[in-house]
Amino acid sequence: MQIHSNVYVGIKPSPRQQRMLSQGAASRAAKGDTAVEPTETSIESLSESCDYVLLAITNSRYQERVHKYVERYVHRADPFEELLVPEPHLQDLLISPFSSADTASEAATAIGTTPPPKANTPANIGLLASWVDLESSDLIKREMSMQVLLNECKLAKNIGVTQVILAPPRDISNLKLYAQMVARLLTCELFNSEDSQMVLSVSLPMYEDSDALATWDLWNTLRRLCDYHQALMVSLAFPRTKVPNHVVVRWLAEPVSCLLLSSSIFVTNQYDYPVLHKFNQALIQRFQQVNGNAQIKSNALVIIMHGIEKYRDIVQGGELAYLEYINFLLKRNDKQALSSGSHRIFQNPQLMVPLTPHSDDLSNEVYSVFERDATKYELYGKAIRAALMDLASMQGRKVLEPLTVLVAGAGRGPLVTQVFNAARELKMGSHVRILALEKNPQAFLYLQKLNSDQWNSSVTLLQEDMRKWRADGEKVDLCVSELLGSFGCNELSPECLWNIESHHSKPHTIFIPQSYTSYVAPVTSPLLFQKLSLESRRAPGNGSTHYLEQPWVMHCLPHSVMSTRVNELWTFAHPSLPKGNPHDVFNRSVTTEFKLKHRGEVHGLAGYFTAHLYAEYTLSTLPVNTYVEGPTGLSERRGPTPGLHSWSPFVMPLREPLVVTDDTEVSVMCSRQMDPQRVWYEWAVESYVYLEVSVPREDKQGEADTREREQEREDTAHSTGTDHTRRREFTSVIAAESTGILPGVENGWQSVHDVHGQGELKSAPQEPLPELDMHVRVNTGVSTLHNCDGVHFNIPL
Repeated sequence: MQIHSNVYVGIKPSPRQQRMLSQGAASRAAKGDTAVEPTETSIESLSESCDYVLLAITNSRYQERVHKYVERYVHRADPFEELLVPEPHLQDLLISPFSSADTASEAATAIGTTPPPKANTPANIGLLASWVDLESSDLIKREMSMQVLLNECKLAKNIGVTQVILAPPRDISNLKLYAQMVARLLTCELFNSEDSQMVLSVSLPMYEDSDALATWDLWNTLRRLCDYHQALMVSLAFPRTKVPNHVVVRWLAEPVSCLLLSSSIFVTNQYDYPVLHKFNQALIQRFQQVNGNAQIKSNALVIIMHGIEKYRDIVQGGELAYLEYINFLLKRNDKQALSSGSHRIFQNPQLMVPLTPHSDDLSNEVYSVFERDATKYELYGKAIRAALMDLASMQGRKVLEPLTVLVAGAGRGPLVTQVFNAARELKMGSHVRILALEKNPQAFLYLQKLNSDQWNSSVTLLQEDMRKWRADGEKVDLCVSELLGSFGCNELSPECLWNIESHHSKPHTIFIPQSYTSYVAPVTSPLLFQKLSLESRRAPGNGSTHYLEQPWVMHCLPHSVMSTRVNELWTFAHPSLPKGNPHDVFNRSVTTEFKLKHRGEVHGLAGYFTAHLYAEYTLSTLPVNTYVEGPTGLSERRGPTPGLHSWSPFVMPLREPLVVTDDTEVSVMCSRQMDPQRVWYEWAVESYVYLEVSVPREDKQGEADTREREQEREDTAHSTGTDHTRRREFTSVIAAESTGILPGVENGWQSVHDVHGQGELKSAPQEPLPELDMHVRVNTGVSTLHNCDGVHFNIPL
């Protein structure tokens, strides 16, 4: 099988190599400057082993020109003069304004050789000027910096460079000023035209020891201030130490365009060749599995090595050894992906509208994709055999009548084949009557052909809609269907099987699947939000939220579950005839809560399902190594069915990302609603944090004091003959005093004692109790109720 990897290798040449490259091979040859240092690898040799070369766009000469212009501008002190930073001249460039192929051709002409083929010429990535100061408090410096970057971006685009890398802010406290300039830069046409592939990538370290998510916080703030611009990406510098898993998972879902590998993070093996630590090898593999699919405007991930000239005298193989090693890792990981069956990672990310096979006829292409899932049909076949054996044992030795097996929604016949083969293997062929029910006329043609070619014309074919099928007296012993969607019930399996349960089942009828359960978890997926926001802006009316208020299926779309668990929502079982109100059998409404250990943004709710086919045979689309919490609160570790690939995660997006802090609790409401015409889902999310506050224990101490004083006064009343009724009349006054409602007013019983001349009321001295620590649940965010009443999305019955 051929795979399409979007992961490439690049280098940043040494300063000397870049100067040589910018001069042009022809001019160097003419000057006789073609020699390299004894241990230095030529840039041409390095270029043959990589796909990209990272080059600065302008040199120090341009920096000097700009500074002189700005000095003159400031000196003129004319508030009405517009600042117009000059564009770079040819002498100001470090990146060649001519194509790499032209440069190679010049070199070949100068030294009398044949130019290399264009396919072997690496592309360029532009490195924007690092001397600019986008976050300066000086307005003129900020404006100058923005114009310098704009000039470099224009030049880069004109010479065919589609990606430029920007240095991070120097002063984090002025991040908003930095973001303001970046946002202005991104509003330019070269980043927004329909045919533009230009992207701007900000370089950042992957994480900091002091706060693992600090650099992600910086990135997320910048991204939000720039309104999730589709051309804004990030380049991550690999660390020398192991990165915490939650940080890796977070970055895997972000639009990472480049991985920056310094030669300083390499170590030497026993043969003195440069290699990476095991944890960094695994990190590359995990990013390789994403395959650049977290980007909306590009899908290329470039691993750029820099500083490799520093250790060329120490490592075996010199500078080329680094490139050869990275290329070796990428090829090895590709082979592992193919051998493990995880080739889906090389597919393009898609957001798809959930299928509605009950109302729409699926195409042959869709049927073909689903029929390639060997794992699913193998498990169905085992469940069918187990069910037939149990049904046969129910009848005992005396055979009364054949077992009737109905395949509801037979499609192009894979389940019918499983039933036919199971009956034959169990030697029950003459004792099993098979009915195949299918409404799609195109699929029905396939059933007719298979019945003639493979099933010995033994299957009764019925071209009917299972929801309307009526056959007087027809009762089935076994009903097999595959009406499961990515959320379990979203392809209306409960509604579709209702007719069969009501009119064509026996008391002992077995349904496969017997039940299916839906699960949900909050996820972060910037690409999900970007794609749907972009579609919403393109929609008529320019501002429609329709796309952000309907469920989707995420196929190969990078995302990460933010909660520590995936929670169970609801279960549908067959037979499902209710004992109570039949109108409630299809409706569900559940509120469930999650704990989010790490801060981030919730972009939606991912949906999964498990299905109990029969006996011990189940299907699961749950994420790998997931802790699942059921209605009882008990948790267990579960995962997906190995080899299963018919379903991708269901997702219910949020109209606006929900920002959460560390140790946040998220409450999710999910509802499945049905009326006689349609079915739809509604969802909403709230976030909470628990704060520990100290409160005075006046109330509880006051209550104790009141009870103690009442006992004292009761004893006093008995001894002095005081009327108990009068004592009770003062109870409210006592309570008011004890809670501080009447400050400055004497104790009620003290007043009584004064009237009777009994002097001051004596009571035991009270020691103040310490303050009480309480946990207060504080609401920190709430979403809108999405898809209310099915306005934006519903599934017609």
